[in-house]
Amino acid sequence: MKLSKKFAIIAALFATLLTGCSLLEQVNTTLNYATEATAFVNDANRFAEQVPLLAEQALTNPETIERLRQELEAMKAEIAAFDALQAPAFAEDVHARFVAYNETVREQIDGYLRQIDENVIDLDALAQAPMLETIRNMTELLQQLERLQQ
Repeated sequence: MKLSKKFAIIAALFATLLTGCSLLEQVNTTLNYATEATAFVNDANRFAEQVPLLAEQALTNPETIERLRQELEAMKAEIAAFDALQAPAFAEDVHARFVAYNETVREQIDGYLRQIDENVIDLDALAQAPMLETIRNMTELLQQLERLQQ
């Protein structure tokens, strides 16, 4: 009888530890996703500020065209990496909206890369790009994510 009591106590402690580990893992996943989303939106905002300036410089300085291309390609890579993240359950809808916004940005980036390949940069189109508005929407979405965490 004493052996089964000891076994029951050990089993209960083990189960408690497993539950605690699972809860800790959920918290870590949530924090990691929020950190990744924040970093991604910050990078997207930096990109939105920098690209029109680079495009303007590229009109008068051909050396800047390659830097503009690199920025566009780097943002596409960041988008792909962020889209591949596994969002925690509470943020799945928000992540799906990020992915939809990212698709819009990716399509516009592809358009600008085609312009570069064709040696035609439409600065006005870039300055008025829906891409910039989409990135602003991502910032609002990040604020919603932060409210969900609270």
